[in-house]
Amino acid sequence: MISRKVFLKAVAGAAALAAVGGRASAAMPKLRGGVCYDTGVLHAAGDPLSRVRWSRGQLERELGMIANELRCPSITTLGTDLGRLAETTDVALRRGMEVFVQPRLYDHPQDEILEHMAEAARAAERRRTGDNVKFVTGCEHFLFTPGIIPGANFLERIENIESIPDSEWPAIIRRFRQFMARAVEVTRREFHGRITYGSAAGADAVWNDWSLFDIVGLDYYPYFETDAEYTTDLGQYRRWNKPIMILEFGCCTFTGAAKLGGMGWGIVDYGADPPVIKPGYTRDEREQADHIARMLRVFGAEQLAGAHLYSVISPDSPHHPTCRDRDYDMASYSLFRTIRARFDDDNSPYRLEPKQSYHAFRKHNR
Repeated sequence: MISRKVFLKAVAGAAALAAVGGRASAAMPKLRGGVCYDTGVLHAAGDPLSRVRWSRGQLERELGMIANELRCPSITTLGTDLGRLAETTDVALRRGMEVFVQPRLYDHPQDEILEHMAEAARAAERRRTGDNVKFVTGCEHFLFTPGIIPGANFLERIENIESIPDSEWPAIIRRFRQFMARAVEVTRREFHGRITYGSAAGADAVWNDWSLFDIVGLDYYPYFETDAEYTTDLGQYRRWNKPIMILEFGCCTFTGAAKLGGMGWGIVDYGADPPVIKPGYTRDEREQADHIARMLRVFGAEQLAGAHLYSVISPDSPHHPTCRDRDYDMASYSLFRTIRARFDDDNSPYRLEPKQSYHAFRKHNR
């Protein structure tokens, strides 16, 4: 499988917009980090959701921890099951958090994706009071939605990206913008609060017509050696004179994960049975913790509207304390090690153990 980093690199040059500078003052109040709460995504028809185990009690405990221990002012709740999205929104609002609702439905016909989006928007509007709920019109549609980039599913579209001739990119960008205009139309019809979109920084984030949105939303995984480079990179999104919200950021839990950014999950060999961690990678909780703390500081200095860590909990990537080859938590972005009662059972009860990144995140928010 082509990594996230490869496909972002492949498309980053497809469209260029002038970067606009403007270094924010580091003297501004510190930004308090929020998190993404993944309720489970349907990757293919007939498959279970990526988060199999679900209960109201677990939800209450985990959101209580997010609100009280991590002191998060906001969350993004994302997933396919609209009931889970609504339930998570209700619990988060009751805990006093602002909620970004992001429905995800991969590899379905565009009309079905838009209908799913409209239903999620209606449910979000029923829960909105003023500005406490915002709506995210999906995630990286150029990759996950058919009809924009050639390919029957998102895996094929990832593979196809590198071989697309330069001459075809204007048509791809046009199809992407046409779909986004439809997404905004159906969302605005059902939801009357502020809206944004989960765009890939450097790819569809620079193609998007942000005049249609209230907030510029970024899935932000670039790695730079200096803070000044982050200032320059983020500056290209200031041209729209809108708040900039980081809807995803973070890194995995191994040495070198910060530089690999959004491709960290690629250290798992899914072709093996069972899947294994590829050779050459060492578990490293300190690198993850340091990177998260650094990015929260950078985003605060840049006066961004907020930043949500992806993802606070990853039940589908359990930690194995004795078998390095099956320590899937190394390839997770979470603040917790998931310890399953039955390691190979996706529906097994689990407990959570804080990583070093949990303590770094909590210290920052405190």
